[in-house]
Amino acid sequence: MSKLLSEWSPSEPAINLIKLNGVEDEQIQKSLEYLKGQNDLSDIDDVEGYDNWDAFFIMFCVKANKNLN
Repeated sequence: MSKLLSEWSPSEPAINLIKLNGVEDEQIQKSLEYLKGQNDLSDIDDVEGYDNWDAFFIMFCVKANKNLN
């Protein structure tokens, strides 16, 4: 499995978990576009404390959504 962000898409279980945390589709899409636009993030090994993009994306979306409310 590739660890490159440019080649990654969130899994259906990850999306479902994000939605269970009250994050709407529009915010999920904005978060995905934002992360994929980050030039300094390319490989999951660049992100301390995470070993896969789904786990990182779930936490990113949930935290971003809490900051909006």
